[in-house]
Amino acid sequence: MHITWKRTVIGGDELPYDFCAYVENITIARIFRNTDSNNLSVWSVNMQIGNAATDSCLTRREAIEWVEHRFAHFLTTEAGKRDPQEWPHDQRTMELRSMRHENPERYAVLVEDLRSGRVERIGSKR
Repeated sequence: MHITWKRTVIGGDELPYDFCAYVENITIARIFRNTDSNNLSVWSVNMQIGNAATDSCLTRREAIEWVEHRFAHFLTTEAGKRDPQEWPHDQRTMELRSMRHENPERYAVLVEDLRSGRVERIGSKR
């Protein structure tokens, strides 16, 4: 499986120094430039599948390699061997995150539908 990197878009705006990693249109990780407690520039890394994890790296290249390494390890696990639509943080999760900011009313309705079982947690394949 191939990782595709795209700029993070929130509310229609591309964020500077902020990227998401996708596999089959499912977000698996996010990296973004941040400052640490010593006011040094670092790259924060958030893995969103498997045993979700966070870390900081000194360079963007290190952050990308960290994601690639964690993803390769994830693919060796039972969860990683399943269809990507069955991964724990699937496309539906990303839809909810986006919707929470862009359309809070619709978000509240969908969350209630998910809780009640009226809507599947995993969206249909496209």
